[in-house]
Amino acid sequence: MKMVKPRVPEGGAIVDDEEISAEEYSATMKKVLKNEYLQIVRKIIQDIRPPENGTVVEIGPGPGWIGIWLARARPDLHVIGIEPSGDMRRVAGTNAESEGVAGNVQYVDGFVENMGMIPDQSADLVISNGSLHHWSDPQQGLQEILRVLKPTGKIYVQDNRRDYGFGGKIIVHVLGPLIAGKMRKYWISSLKASYTPEEVSQFVGQINAPNWVVKSDVIELSIESR
Repeated sequence: MKMVKPRVPEGGAIVDDEEISAEEYSATMKKVLKNEYLQIVRKIIQDIRPPENGTVVEIGPGPGWIGIWLARARPDLHVIGIEPSGDMRRVAGTNAESEGVAGNVQYVDGFVENMGMIPDQSADLVISNGSLHHWSDPQQGLQEILRVLKPTGKIYVQDNRRDYGFGGKIIVHVLGPLIAGKMRKYWISSLKASYTPEEVSQFVGQINAPNWVVKSDVIELSIESR
């Protein structure tokens, strides 16, 4: 039986500090993860296919690149980013302006566990990339996502998985310095704080969302609509 190390919870919202500012973090993430972000955008457009003029809620957008590039590719969509860090909301707003989609994207202060600013059954799609391990109560967060989604709404929540095997170790410990550069230490911290597919399946199983499934690959997991 595979032994999985206990979670090491990570800090909360990312803010300016002595090591890196929100602007530096944004520029680095854009450079390092641009292809991954654009791949997620393509999946949303080609596979999930939000309805025309739909509302997309993004949980923990950070510097906002996924939602911004989604709005640029689908200008009919309205993206609402739920982001507790004022520094990240600041830089995401600047990024949205620079990409010409400030009218399609808005950022509000909040946490996934309490999205009171989003009405019941009003979202066509809820997305999140790399924020699940930051949620203080994943089960409550998923319950809130279920509340704000329309009956026909869809979910796409992606994050790292803590129980990565040999292939994941090659990616993280051998290729990691080349892939992530100075951001690798933050990646390692996030991996230690992440959940396993089994743990996430338990969270999903506790709410009434029969059309949600948990998928996983070498180093990532996701919650998706069937």
